[in-house]
Amino acid sequence: MPNPAAPAAAPADRPVTMEAVLTSPGLPSLPAVAVQLLEESRKADVNVGRIAELIASDPAMSARLLRAANSSFFGFRGEVASVSRAVALLGAGGVVSLALSFSLSDDALQAGVTADAYRAYWRRCVVQATAAELAGDLPGTVGRDEEAAAVAAAGKGDRFLAGLLCDLGTLALLKAFPAESVAVWAASEDARVDPAARERSTWGFDHAAVGGALARRWGLPERLALAVARHHETPEALVAASAGGLMPASAGPLVRTAALASAVGDHFCGPDSGPALGRLRTAADTLFGLKGKALTTYLEDVRERAAAAAGLLEVDLGKLGRPADLLAIANEHLSELATRRSVEADALADRHRRLEAEHRDLQQQSLRDSLTGLYNRPYLVDALRREVAVCSRTGSTVGVIFADVDRFKAVNDTYGHAVGDRVLRAVAGAFAQVLRRTDVPARFGGEEFVVLIPRPTEAGARAVAERLREAVAWTCRTVGGITVNTTASFGVALAVPTDLPDAADKLLAEADAAMYEAKKTGRNKVIVRSLLSPEERTLHGAVAARRFSRWLSASGAIPVRDVGEALTDLTPPDVALGALAREAGVLDEVQTDMIADVQQVGERFGEAALRLGLLTLEQLAELLARQQEDPRALGAALVARGHAEEAEVEALLHAHAAAGPNLIPVEQPAAVA
Repeated sequence: MPNPAAPAAAPADRPVTMEAVLTSPGLPSLPAVAVQLLEESRKADVNVGRIAELIASDPAMSARLLRAANSSFFGFRGEVASVSRAVALLGAGGVVSLALSFSLSDDALQAGVTADAYRAYWRRCVVQATAAELAGDLPGTVGRDEEAAAVAAAGKGDRFLAGLLCDLGTLALLKAFPAESVAVWAASEDARVDPAARERSTWGFDHAAVGGALARRWGLPERLALAVARHHETPEALVAASAGGLMPASAGPLVRTAALASAVGDHFCGPDSGPALGRLRTAADTLFGLKGKALTTYLEDVRERAAAAAGLLEVDLGKLGRPADLLAIANEHLSELATRRSVEADALADRHRRLEAEHRDLQQQSLRDSLTGLYNRPYLVDALRREVAVCSRTGSTVGVIFADVDRFKAVNDTYGHAVGDRVLRAVAGAFAQVLRRTDVPARFGGEEFVVLIPRPTEAGARAVAERLREAVAWTCRTVGGITVNTTASFGVALAVPTDLPDAADKLLAEADAAMYEAKKTGRNKVIVRSLLSPEERTLHGAVAARRFSRWLSASGAIPVRDVGEALTDLTPPDVALGALAREAGVLDEVQTDMIADVQQVGERFGEAALRLGLLTLEQLAELLARQQEDPRALGAALVARGHAEEAEVEALLHAHAAAGPNLIPVEQPAAVA
């Protein structure tokens, strides 16, 4: 075996891969005698004499075998003076197991730059080998007697060797990539994470996979190779694999024994005592039904027997803690972990909240004008196009107010740009005082501002623009102690848009033109351009009158302010007018299909229904009012805000319905029938 004091390290630029590990020239290998012993042990009819002969051919191995046979580890009565007697007493499996153990444990492993890693490896190996061997003596519990018998039948030699070889891949990694391996394990210890998990995240494989592959290359029995390869799997996964026939029946007991031994090794030798104890309890209970006092007794036995095994293999075991002491340390560690995780969870939650807030801020920054805090031009244009698309389907109005600060260049030239910026912020503040939550104000560019007003009447749009004009004139008389007497001119455009690509741009252009007309005719005034036809103006006046919110305000039943607050909680119903008419019983499916068939280009459903005489103007206005605003949803919002009682709202809904048109189907004209 090569001297690990000077390991055959891989070139610095060679990546750590499974293939690189398994083909490394520094990989541990079995001496010829051990290989021959393995071949003999695999035969159906094991020749004990041949095994004794092979042992005797290697003086060093013979001497160690005799020392072992006479040690307290086995406790035979009388001196064992010959190899043949040792083989007879230990059995073929035990002798082969010891021979392989002697071949792998080498005094040279106690020196060199990676000495600490090697010593830790061998301490763990001895504990795991002892834990695996003693697993055969564990009492079976209800429903587990058969499995306990299977573990015992696996043979002490096999169990001892399975525990010893659990971390064979760790030895291979130390030989092939010493510096890289030590660094990964140190990082896992610092972070208190499972070394196998750190190996997988760093290299894409772990020492269990390496050990299993190496065991197969050596020609070890498949049950041993599986025990090495699968000792880090969860107990639940191993039980499921056995129950589902995914593991050879002959290998199951040894694999589960290795998994328990690995958990015991973590408990005695690992740095992460708290979680290690939890894993050990789960493995012991799931795989062997072992818990409570029985588990403590088993661990005490492992501790005592491990000391004898360490002498047998000439390994410095150091000082193993007593199970009771380890339990206290583990509980302290778990308490520390719980406290740390609680602090980390709080810190993580705080960080998550900060990131969410930063994300919202960034989103707002991308939508807002940095100077005034109003929306920016791209957002306004996008919102206007969305509103146009909705209103073109529902036949609702869209209003746009275009504002421009009067003589703003003179303010900049006279007082400087800093004062000009204050004026723009003051204008934005005036807008904020007047507008509703449903309105969309934006700085369009320079000293220009635009406001999108959803579903206004002509009078309503004019009133909003007039309030804005007055607010700007009042707010901007003085800015920063300087008298500027700033005013603004306003242009308003109102339309029932069509679903055309340039409909939003045309509406903006009309509002812009109206604003320039206001400037040319004296400034500080409002010019309104209604793009509604006389028929549309009549219809939308009737629609506005039939909206439940307007009716409530006009009747004085609910204060206007309360109605306005409730309206901000609503989303307009997304329902086609034809479907609404069928639901109300004013049209049937045949009629709505016919209307859809005869609609002319650019003609809306309601207009076609009027033309065909299937709806009256009053009925259409009622349906459009319901399409724009669900009366019951508004009533629920009033109740939710505490502005009205349920019984009161129900009475108002009945009164509103009674004040409207009778939605009885119009007598169908003969020409249409």
